[in-house]
Amino acid sequence: MTSRGFTHESTYNESKEWYTPPTLFEQLGIEFDLDPCAPAEGELRTVPAKRFITLEQNGLLSPWGEKENVFMNPPYGADTPKWLNKLAEHSQNGGSGMALVFSRTDTIWFHDIAKHIDAIAFFKGRIQFLKPDGTRGKGSGAGSMLAISGQDNREQVEYAFNKHNLGIVASYWT
Repeated sequence: MTSRGFTHESTYNESKEWYTPPTLFEQLGIEFDLDPCAPAEGELRTVPAKRFITLEQNGLLSPWGEKENVFMNPPYGADTPKWLNKLAEHSQNGGSGMALVFSRTDTIWFHDIAKHIDAIAFFKGRIQFLKPDGTRGKGSGAGSMLAISGQDNREQVEYAFNKHNLGIVASYWT
């Protein structure tokens, strides 16, 4: 028998819609003001937010409240840097929030966002995101991280990561 080496779960011909498991929010213990990457009304929503902006409403173009605490699990791919830049701009204007993205520390967007946030939380293991029907996937194709903006968010994420052994939080550059 030959070894295939490193493999990953294929999502070929599957939906690109993957939702954050609600257990993550239970562990974090944070409620948010805005989810700018929300599914349409009536679809599966797991983010504990007061306000939602859907794909059709375009969270990149729609205004975010100046002081809102934002959580986003943005569409992955070529638009990831645009979403992270919007979070950085929001943070520089007095807002706070976090983005759940793949842990791609070798990318330009990672290094660009790291300059503008308060901490990065790296998850131990891979998150089992939810499919649109609410069932769990087998695990993402890469590790995930939270790009965190705001002192209160950083402190709460550090507390939750330690309490639930979720991974490590790095904030040495701030």
